Amino acid sequence: MKQFLERASILALSLVLITSFSISSALPAMFDYYQGYPKEQIELLVSLPSFGIMIMLLLNGVLEKMFAERLQISLGLLILSLSGIAPFWYQGYAFVFGMRILFGLGVGMINAKAISIISERYHGKPRIQMLGLRGSAEVVGASLITLAVGQLIVFGWTATFLAYSAGFLVLILYLLFVPYGKEKKEVKQKEMGTNSLSREMKGLIFLLAIEAAVVVCTNTAITIRIPSLMVERGLGDAQLSSFVLSVMQLIGIVAGISFSFLISVFKERLLLWSGITFGLGQIVIAISPSLWVIVVGSLVAGFAYSVALTTVFQLLSVRIPSKLLNQATSFAVLGCSFGAFTTPIVLALIGFITQNSMIVFALLGGWLIVTSILVMYVLQKKA
Repeated sequence: MKQFLERASILALSLVLITSFSISSALPAMFDYYQGYPKEQIELLVSLPSFGIMIMLLLNGVLEKMFAERLQISLGLLILSLSGIAPFWYQGYAFVFGMRILFGLGVGMINAKAISIISERYHGKPRIQMLGLRGSAEVVGASLITLAVGQLIVFGWTATFLAYSAGFLVLILYLLFVPYGKEKKEVKQKEMGTNSLSREMKGLIFLLAIEAAVVVCTNTAITIRIPSLMVERGLGDAQLSSFVLSVMQLIGIVAGISFSFLISVFKERLLLWSGITFGLGQIVIAISPSLWVIVVGSLVAGFAYSVALTTVFQLLSVRIPSKLLNQATSFAVLGCSFGAFTTPIVLALIGFITQNSMIVFALLGGWLIVTSILVMYVLQKKA
């Protein structure tokens, strides 16, 4: 039971990592509230935490020197929880803007740690299983928060931010059940490893960061635009779009459970096939004539999204020495955050070409497919 609680609490750290966009179903109401502000500026409030995450990831080396792992994770969880619920109490645009950046800073303090802590403490098959389950934990957390947002939105869009109080529960679990000091033993074991990233390692990390950035960017675009897409086409309201996004995220549970099997079958080519499948899922959403086709496309996209990202971090854990894994993970997560943060910019650029939702999603899907093929081609040449 002690081991189970420890593993569950470590996985719980990932529950809050990708919840920044869970409030996207409140965007239509926020458009009405912040009248006079451009639509893109209001959408920015959803993706803004990614900027804070990027800042913290760039400072990751400094943070490791300043704080012990336990203190860093605890502070991060406390900051994201307090800033997450703050917009419930006051809704001035500048204030919400600042709180969303602070929320990102909190997430950034624990983001890379929540991933590298698994690769440092577990090895072999347990590591692969935990990495798969960690991917599931991310989407479970995002799904639960999204579902909570769907229920809270009936009390007004400000109430949706109360869903971030879940961070306090994660903090309690971490403090109670994750043993203190275990990471120090891991540091001693890693001291005999390589001291710096080689040129080949940097190239690998750069390629995987690009793949992660495009995967997250296109997924974020789905999260941001599906509510508006459904309302525009008359396929549902904000609550129903919240349900569709939750279904898309929940399928990630299946992806996480099956990851160990998938990686044993496809090996490194799993990154290619998951990327292509994710792109095809977005194209299905683009051509969807009904609600049920959108749901099917969302299921395909959600499954492939979770597998693709998990494969990125699994490849890092295999190819990068454990001593350098947290640094490598930070750069990969930085790619994820960069992709999320630049999503409104990408959507704005596509907007110069077309405002047709079908073409927008089709372009995003095609972009991901091409990127996955190119990244896999270069990785195989470097192998």
